[in-house]
Amino acid sequence: MKKRLNRTQQTRFLLYLIYFLILGILLLVGKLKLNYSIILFLVVEIIFHKYKSWRNKRFYHASINIVDKMTGEEFEEFLELHFKKEGYKTHLTPKTSDYGADLVVKKGKEKIVVQAKRWNQNVGVEAVQQAVASIKYYKAHRAMVITNSSFTENARNLAKANNVTLIDRKDILKLTEKNENCPLCNSRLQKKEGKYGFFYGCTNYPKCKYTKSL
Repeated sequence: MKKRLNRTQQTRFLLYLIYFLILGILLLVGKLKLNYSIILFLVVEIIFHKYKSWRNKRFYHASINIVDKMTGEEFEEFLELHFKKEGYKTHLTPKTSDYGADLVVKKGKEKIVVQAKRWNQNVGVEAVQQAVASIKYYKAHRAMVITNSSFTENARNLAKANNVTLIDRKDILKLTEKNENCPLCNSRLQKKEGKYGFFYGCTNYPKCKYTKSL
């Protein structure tokens, strides 16, 4: 099954391409030494792991505001990372000819196909149809459609009839709410209970009195 490299894997490939290119140049000019190759290798590894750590932190600790600004591909990688954190083996499908699935995840004997929709509008029946169609192609047990938005009533009805799990904005909010920062002072927001119910308050209180209703 053809797989797509995520941005982190693409970066590693590029870094090693540059590494071997430099080694090739050193070999041609007769200055290739073992210590040079070892130093270059260590530099490549350090750069890669720094980049990987930064990118994973950026996605794993993303607030809903950051999710809303992601590209479709970034949203897929955001979901991939969270599935991995839950113990799933994952891979991204090709950008074209994906046969209705953006992500395939597996835990134990269960394989799930995932259709990811980073949209600013409600997701309709087409996304559910694509997810259902991809089950047989990828030999999966079931399908999910995940969006940062919401689903139309028709999409929900079709998903229910075909046993497709829908994950919408309220679920993404639960995933990211612990990661949201205060827009005034950039401190973490914390769920609190007040006189009129639950709300988000700044952890920098009383210096910062920002609040956000649930």
